Amino acid sequence: MTTSAHEHLLAKHDRSHRAIQSFMRARDAISAADDDSGNGGWMNPDVISLAHGEGVRRPHHSVVAAGVRALLDTAESSLDNYLYLRPFPAFEEELKATFKKAGIPEDAAENLCIDSGNTRLFLAFFHAVGDAGDVFLVPQGYYQAVNMWADISSVHLETVETQRSNDYKFTRADLEEFYRRHVDTGEIRTPKGIILFSPSYTGAVYGREELADIAEFIEERDLLVLEDAIFRGTEFAGNSSVHLASLPKMSQRVVTINGGSKAYGLANMRIGWGCGPKFIVDRMNYYTMATSITVPHIAKAMALAALRAPVEYLQGNIAECMARADLVATLIDDINEKVATALGFEPDQPLLTVAHHPKASHSVLVSCEGMAGLVTPEGVKISDSVDVTKHFLRTAKVCLSPGVSNGFTDCTVRIAFGCLGWEHTYAYPRHAEFVSSAAALLATFQPELSDGEVDERLRAVGVEPEWSSADHLNPGFQGGREELTEAIQRRLGPAVVRLALANSEELQARRRHLEATEGEPAGSAAGPAGRQAR
Repeated sequence: MTTSAHEHLLAKHDRSHRAIQSFMRARDAISAADDDSGNGGWMNPDVISLAHGEGVRRPHHSVVAAGVRALLDTAESSLDNYLYLRPFPAFEEELKATFKKAGIPEDAAENLCIDSGNTRLFLAFFHAVGDAGDVFLVPQGYYQAVNMWADISSVHLETVETQRSNDYKFTRADLEEFYRRHVDTGEIRTPKGIILFSPSYTGAVYGREELADIAEFIEERDLLVLEDAIFRGTEFAGNSSVHLASLPKMSQRVVTINGGSKAYGLANMRIGWGCGPKFIVDRMNYYTMATSITVPHIAKAMALAALRAPVEYLQGNIAECMARADLVATLIDDINEKVATALGFEPDQPLLTVAHHPKASHSVLVSCEGMAGLVTPEGVKISDSVDVTKHFLRTAKVCLSPGVSNGFTDCTVRIAFGCLGWEHTYAYPRHAEFVSSAAALLATFQPELSDGEVDERLRAVGVEPEWSSADHLNPGFQGGREELTEAIQRRLGPAVVRLALANSEELQARRRHLEATEGEPAGSAAGPAGRQAR
């Protein structure tokens, strides 16, 4: 894109200008677009990327086998035809049952929209309910690409300031304050709807009472809602999600979407699904029909198998994400202790802190506000998350995800750990995938064979049909944790210490100011100041 074309895009709407510009700045930061030092961006093999957002590992082996069967299926599938508007009843019934089981009433759960990923479902929703210039509200921590989807759809996103103390979730109070300051004053057009991320991209989980308060506000203000539930199925042990559409009077206001990318390991198959009021979903399907024609049957077949896969697969992913979230918190505490030791005192606030401890999802939100105002060796004064990301990419070869594209204007970043170490997890399921796929081939060409006969055929060609059924275990997960430790402890840690030492006078001045203000030494309590209990 030329500079003039870029400037034209950013100048289209004054209020959306800043959000899109922030997104572009974040993208340029992680790709090192303005860095000619040769360090490269997040795709550089020497860089450990903590900004990738895929799933935890490959899908369950039964899902791979379903894909193999679908490739050979000429009754339900085809590689040469569009399958224009052709239904896949088994998949559609599974989706309806899944939505109903989660508490969504039949008058919404029966109306389905299936498309090639949640990106297209967002676009379909905006085109279904939005007119040019309509406003949709998002909380801080929203998925950054929504900025572009809104711009393409000629609607506007407005970020509602939320509270760290509430894990940056929407509250009725936050929404009312936004209306008081921006809507009731006529500063912006009355919003058409809100975008709810549940669980959120930073791992926050809404309780039923929280959603009930929001639901009352939605009804009073006559809003429509898109609930992005793509992280449903990643909730940590002891936590569960509640769909907004399951609450009274919400089923005809809420479109609920999910997909295969996060919980099920099908990001590259591009499959998403949603349900909601018929008057909205019909328009979404019109958009899908007009712009996509068809969703590949192989993607649907694999998604169906993923929904039916053993629950142990998801449980294994969840257990690993819980362990990695705890590891991140421990390693950040360790960095703060090393900073205090190197300086000989504790700064007025830690240079890094966990902004809130996740209860779902594949990442940890980290506040780097203790770094704000410090100066890098290159003479750059750190002012926001883009500066933080650029500094660590250049000095530590670690790529963080800048929070500026998620609605955070400060030094908040995100550490995405879900897919870290994929090269280690890939090896473990290969035998199970091969056996399942070979069995699927045999069953396709010789359906009369019994399971025992299939096993005999496999052994005849030197393939042992047995494998470990412990789907929750994957030795490759350890490799991912080691990469996470390398990135934070052995790369970020020394870089943070060096930055602190280079700014020791400034940090000492801040400490003296805090002592003078509060009348007691900073960090007098046990452990680094600001440390959060886990």
